[in-house]
Amino acid sequence: MTPSTCPGCGTKLQPDMLACPNCPMSFPEDEGGGSGAANPLKESKYYQFVFPVVFFGAIGMIIWYLGSGLMHLGEANNQIENPNFLTGKSSPPPTARAAGADEKSSAEAAPDEAPVVSITRVEEEAPSRPASQARRTPPPAAVTEWRLRGAVYDLTTLKPIRGAQLTFADETTNRTITTRSDSAGRYRVIVPPLDGRGYAVAVDKNGYAPNYLDPGTEGVREKEASERKSIARDLASTLSAAPATIQSASAEPLVTDFYLAPRP
Repeated sequence: MTPSTCPGCGTKLQPDMLACPNCPMSFPEDEGGGSGAANPLKESKYYQFVFPVVFFGAIGMIIWYLGSGLMHLGEANNQIENPNFLTGKSSPPPTARAAGADEKSSAEAAPDEAPVVSITRVEEEAPSRPASQARRTPPPAAVTEWRLRGAVYDLTTLKPIRGAQLTFADETTNRTITTRSDSAGRYRVIVPPLDGRGYAVAVDKNGYAPNYLDPGTEGVREKEASERKSIARDLASTLSAAPATIQSASAEPLVTDFYLAPRP
């Protein structure tokens, strides 16, 4: 049966209308073979409020559902960031535990509150190596011998002298070591090292004065022949001279040449 006004929107209706032209409300024909009996529910004065209540109730349920979902999502995110969100207390920032500090037992927590466990990664430092185990630069190997070599020359001709006898003497202990020059005037000798002193060298050869040119003198070969002969005469006329002292500072061979003065 078509009502006089639409229960949904209040629009006036014609008796033969089966639906409201302004809203989805429809008015089917009465069941029961057109007996014309009116539906008690539709005739109720509250029938016109059924559709608005259902419509706005559905919208309210949708809004409540969306709001509840957003609230739960916010609580979950906050709980991840702050584990004590539900208790309403903020936990102190984690700090590195000092080595050797006393650890507090979880039993000290308040009985009505769950203990808060904070896990902090502590970077352990590599143990320092004791000074006795520190890597040290090994000291240089001790020199166990001196290797002395060189040649003996004629001061006037600069030719090598064969068979010259060289004596290396430790004047503190009077120990001597003797060797001779070969056909090329060369000599080689290995002597024990001396502490803070060197060996006094004596050179002996028939036809030559015992005095020789100081091995520390440089530029002998660059001198003129006349100058070398003059030096040789001075050496031959000198009765005695202090022998040269040589010593090595390392295990490397020490090269020393000697220039003898021919006797006049």
